[in-house]
Amino acid sequence: MYKPQHSIAEQVSYMKSRAYAEAYKGLPIYRWYKRNIKGQSKLQPPPRLFCIDKHGRFNLNHACPVCRDEYLYFDYRNPSLIEQFLADGTDQPIDILKSGLCREQYTLLRAQLLKAKEHGTIPFGVEFRNFDYRQWYKSWTEEPGKPVERAGVRLQDIHPDPLVHFPTFKNDKNNDWDQWWIRHDKFAKKAK
Repeated sequence: MYKPQHSIAEQVSYMKSRAYAEAYKGLPIYRWYKRNIKGQSKLQPPPRLFCIDKHGRFNLNHACPVCRDEYLYFDYRNPSLIEQFLADGTDQPIDILKSGLCREQYTLLRAQLLKAKEHGTIPFGVEFRNFDYRQWYKSWTEEPGKPVERAGVRLQDIHPDPLVHFPTFKNDKNNDWDQWWIRHDKFAKKAK
């Protein structure tokens, strides 16, 4: 069995049609999808690599939510499909195991999400950060900027940054790195 190829206009009109509304009942397309696995969902194996092979045939009988519907595929010009796979209130895709997508479709989702952001079809916020350059540059004397606040609430209090420690910048001191290049130049001249 082959998956037919449809244009983006056909996909958008299908998603607005009555057949789509009856099939998915206003919910995301992965909502009622359950992977065909044996045992508990906590112990499920990693998702399959692809559902459709290079010849366009279904590789198995239980395809992922996007592969099984003939009209659906990820494209940056149809943001309504991409937005179904985003975590609530963010511009990040949901987990691959929660979405039920195969790895090929999940990679396409991430690629088309990035493309949609670049083309402006999906809105997203750019994080504002105040950096303390004294952590990286010992000679930096300026104080860091004030944190962003709205009505007395700091952004860091609402969305705390993960505790990631970045090592300070290491200068090339007490090594013979510069001497190595001098020796290399001498060797290169001798070789000529």
